[in-house]
Amino acid sequence: MRKLSFYTVIVCLNFLCSSIILVSCSDDNSGETPDPPKEGLAINHWIEETMRENYLWYSEIPQENKLDFNAEPETFFHSLLSLKDGKTRNGTHHYYSYIEKNKDYVPGTRTSIDSDDTYGMEFVTFNMVDKNGQPLGYYRSWVLYVLPGSPAEEAGLKRGDWLSHINGVKLNQDNFTQLLKGPAIELTILLDFSDESKTKNVALSASRKVEDNPLYCHTTLNVGGKKVGYLLYNHFTTGPDGFNDKAYDNEMKEILGEFASQNIDEFILDLRYNGGGYVSSATILASLLVNESHKSDIFGIETDNKGKSFNIRFNNEGETTHLKLNRLFILTSSSTASASEAVINGLIPYYGKDNIILIGETTEGKNVGSLHYSDKKYEWAIQPIVMRITNKEGASNDYSAGLDPNYPLDEFKSDQLLPLGDPNEYMLSYALKVIKGTAPSSRAVGSPKEGMRIPVYRSIERHSTNGVLLPSDYLKNKVTE
Repeated sequence: MRKLSFYTVIVCLNFLCSSIILVSCSDDNSGETPDPPKEGLAINHWIEETMRENYLWYSEIPQENKLDFNAEPETFFHSLLSLKDGKTRNGTHHYYSYIEKNKDYVPGTRTSIDSDDTYGMEFVTFNMVDKNGQPLGYYRSWVLYVLPGSPAEEAGLKRGDWLSHINGVKLNQDNFTQLLKGPAIELTILLDFSDESKTKNVALSASRKVEDNPLYCHTTLNVGGKKVGYLLYNHFTTGPDGFNDKAYDNEMKEILGEFASQNIDEFILDLRYNGGGYVSSATILASLLVNESHKSDIFGIETDNKGKSFNIRFNNEGETTHLKLNRLFILTSSSTASASEAVINGLIPYYGKDNIILIGETTEGKNVGSLHYSDKKYEWAIQPIVMRITNKEGASNDYSAGLDPNYPLDEFKSDQLLPLGDPNEYMLSYALKVIKGTAPSSRAVGSPKEGMRIPVYRSIERHSTNGVLLPSDYLKNKVTE
C-alpha cells in the first residue's frame, strides 16, 4: 500500500476545518495490497487511488475503464472532478480542488498579500467604459490599502489613490498585474479622477518580503452615546513565522480584551478583505465573541466523505475575555470566505440570525474543506475537497450559496475611499448609521459611478485559499462525539 503524506489541511469555508481519518487508498477490500498498475502514468494511478478514497464526491468519479491514464497529470486530475466542486462564474466553472507542483510545503496562510514578494498594496482594477457600457480602451486601479513598511507606503501611496499608468503606459488588460510585484517602477496617480491632466508620478522600489499583520486597524468610536468597537481583520494567521508563532493570536486577544475593559456597547467586525486562514485563529475569535455561557458549546460540525461527523468546540484555552454583546455587526464582501464565513455562521445559533447583522455583499459560500496529499516520488501534489462544515444545526445548515447581507452595500460604487477606521469611511459609516437607527432602507445602496467602470480584478483574491488551514498535528487530536 502506498503511504500518503500530508502537510496541512485547508478548509474552504467559499477560506472550515476538517477531521479526516486517512485510510487505505486502495479499492481492494481483500486485505492484500494489489500490484501497481502496469499501464499509463504511475502518478495518475496514485491520483485516482487517493481521490477514490478521500474525495468528497468520490462516487461521481468515472469508472476506471473510462479514464485516460496516459493523460498529463493536470488533465487527468480534472477528469475526476465533480461539478459540485467549486462555483460557476460568467459561464466558467472554477473548481476548489486543485493540483500543483509538489514542493516542500510550509504550513501557513496564503494571505491576501504575498508576504515573500510584494509592493505591499491591495487594489481593485476597473475596465473604464462610457455611459453606454462601451470600453474606452484603458483600465484604472483603485488602491484599497497599503502595508506598513512596504515599497507602496514608502512611495506615499495610500487608500483611495487612483492609478492610471505604469512607466508611462496606460493601465490595460495586459499590464495591470504588474502592480502586484516586480522591479522598480514609476506609477502615475490621478489627482482628479475626472481630469487626467492632473497627475503626479511616484517611484516604487522593487517588490520584497513585507510583514502582513492581519489585525490591520482597530478603534473605539463614540456614537449616539454608545461605545462602538471596530476591528479590521484581514486573514486568520497565528503569527508571522508560521503556525507555532502565536503573536497575532495573542494580539487579537489583547485587542478584544481592550474592548471588553472599555465595556463597549456594540462591535463591528470588518471581514470584507478576509478570505480565510487557520481554524485555530477563527475559533479563538468566535470564542471571544460568543457569550461566556456558551464557552464549551459547539462552534461547527465537520462531515467527511463517508458521512462521519466531528464537533469543533469553542476554544477556551488560557485566559480569554468574552465581549458581552447582544448583537454583532459584520462588514462583508464577495471576497469574505472560508474561515470568515465559519465565524459568522458558527455564531448565528448563539446570537440568533436577526442579531448577526451583515453589511456589504453576499459572501463566497465556501463550506467545504480540502487536504494536501503528496508523495515524494511524484512531481505533482493534489488538494482535493474532502469534507463539509456546518454550524451546530448540522446538515440543515447549508451556506454554499454564501451568506446574504441584511444591508447590501458595495464599497467600489462609492465616490471615494477614506482611511480604514475613519467613521466617515463608506462601509463603516453605514454600519454606524444602522447602530444609530438612521440608515436608509435596507435595499438603498446607491451607485454613483455605475456605468462608468466595471470591476475586472480584485487583488485580494489572487491568493484565495481553500479555506481554513489546520496544523499538521490537528487530526490526531480530533475526537468523535
